Amino acid sequence: MVSYVPELVEVERLAEAHSNSVQLETLGSVQTGNTSFPLLGLVIGSKDPKAPTCGLFAGVHGLERVGTHVLMSFLKTLFVKRVWDREWVEFFERNRLVTIPIINPTGFALNRRSNTNGVDLMRNAPVEAQGKLLPGVSGHRFSHRLPWFRGHEKLETETQAVADFVERHMFQSKVLVSLDLHSGFGMKDRLWHPWAHTQNEFPHSQHVQRLTNLFETTYPYHIYKIEPQNQSYMTHGDLWDWIYINHQKKHPGVPFLPLTLEMGSWMWVKKNPWQLLMADGLFNPVKKHRYARTMRRHLHLLEFLLKATGSSDQWL
Repeated sequence: MVSYVPELVEVERLAEAHSNSVQLETLGSVQTGNTSFPLLGLVIGSKDPKAPTCGLFAGVHGLERVGTHVLMSFLKTLFVKRVWDREWVEFFERNRLVTIPIINPTGFALNRRSNTNGVDLMRNAPVEAQGKLLPGVSGHRFSHRLPWFRGHEKLETETQAVADFVERHMFQSKVLVSLDLHSGFGMKDRLWHPWAHTQNEFPHSQHVQRLTNLFETTYPYHIYKIEPQNQSYMTHGDLWDWIYINHQKKHPGVPFLPLTLEMGSWMWVKKNPWQLLMADGLFNPVKKHRYARTMRRHLHLLEFLLKATGSSDQWL
């Protein structure tokens, strides 16, 4: 039994090193065996609940460590810039960044996709998909021993913690943009926007298109395939579809754009097939130069989303 998650320790140390500007929250705890792990959230910036807020999230699936690593790489760079770059100091006086770098610490500890209960946290929310689904992959309630298990109509501690954190720190904002970092699908990095549970048009599709246009104008040679998630596959219980629906019930019409970065990890496997012999080899870059490239590759996207959220009056 693994009782140590180095990424979780790294989050705590980063928050401690920048305690004058970062609020560390313990959102609850989860346990596997005799070991308990905290669910940690970070809040940086304006105390005004209506301030433009960007949310960055990772580590929903325990095997997809690279998402957490990319997010932590960005946070380290950002905190260093705040020391010497006055623009970032002024930016955070008006805007807010909230983040949960590791949503599924027991999955990290056990080196598996699901949490300790065998539940896939991206299939756990009470949202039923409609339309053409992939058997199994889209989520099921047969057994926790099978991948993509949704759970038995019960919210897992991690799922509820994310929803409560987002509601507490993001729902009152006048504009919300979030990004959830994943890996494990496709040969190309994809930037997905809702929906995952239906083929119907996303209510804020106009705002998504405006943000997309801004990104493509700013970075005309970007690497991403930008599309609705339902063009790749659909799922039951999508976490962000559910959080968005709850937000619109309480704040109808207020723009909330929950995006997903799906890093195309199949390319790493194509270049290094031996990775398939590793438990997490399908989801993470193994070679040092590919890992380093991945840590750099997405920093401009995360910074863009943060800055675009703060300048929403220019495009929204």
